[in-house]
Amino acid sequence: MFLLLSQNQGGSIKGADELALLGCRRFGFIGVLINKREIRSLKAGIFGEEDAAYYINFYFGNSKYWAVIHDLRIEHDGSVAQIDHILINRLFQVYVIESKNFSYEIVINDNGEFALKSDSRLFGIPSPVEQNNRHLFLLKKFVASNNIAPRRLGIPIIPQYKSLILMSPKSVITRPDKKKFDTDCVIKADTLRTKIDKNADKITPIEDLFLLGNISSLKSVTDFAEKLQSFHSKSSINYHKKFGIQTTADDPIQTVIEKCNGTSAQSENKYYCFKCNKKIQSNVASFCWNNRKKFEGKAYCYDCQKMF
Repeated sequence: MFLLLSQNQGGSIKGADELALLGCRRFGFIGVLINKREIRSLKAGIFGEEDAAYYINFYFGNSKYWAVIHDLRIEHDGSVAQIDHILINRLFQVYVIESKNFSYEIVINDNGEFALKSDSRLFGIPSPVEQNNRHLFLLKKFVASNNIAPRRLGIPIIPQYKSLILMSPKSVITRPDKKKFDTDCVIKADTLRTKIDKNADKITPIEDLFLLGNISSLKSVTDFAEKLQSFHSKSSINYHKKFGIQTTADDPIQTVIEKCNGTSAQSENKYYCFKCNKKIQSNVASFCWNNRKKFEGKAYCYDCQKMF
């Protein structure tokens, strides 16, 4: 079973592309070069996610034992986690997955620092391992704070969180000695199923007993995934702010970006809970609509959804 979320990044690419074209006259050649670099980076990230999503959906999309979420954005205590993929099985093992698509050789040194290699030169990049650790840390806090962990006989089931970094199958990865820095969580996307199977083989008898206490129905897993999905919040890129561009009220560039991001005044929608009349986000309303049989065709806030 899988749930598909989308951040409409295609719209972000379109907005950036059109900003580059319209910006030729106003910002000059250098400004366009900077923006085109941003576009290449955005496209590479999206292609990496799509590449990883293919393998995830192929192996787990129609499984009776797994729920899959793609592209989940959550906010908690002023922090944001943009999680590429989440895999949840009936033992409530939660795989938090970050996908990367680099066209250069990836080099990881003994200290766990990442770099891209072009010819003989190295260019340092932020560690995707540490990035995903932050996502995992925030997700744990988010689940606990919002009290959405599954329960059995009134007792919360504690999910086991695991981190994986998926690289393109075409990537070349230079790794350090495992004793210096363990890169076991960094794998190629096409080896995902093999990796998860190996993790299952490594489970000790004591861990087996613990996991058996977590085993749940697919419905419980699905309910947990749908609760996470209901908190998904969209974001859009403000290219004017990013590149320090001043705008005017009738700026055609701003109009293009607002339309692509769905933030123009014409596209503004307001939704309210049918029961308590509290304002709800559009993604919560969409969740109710997608489950209209359950909610009898009405939209409810998260608290009022608990009545059903």
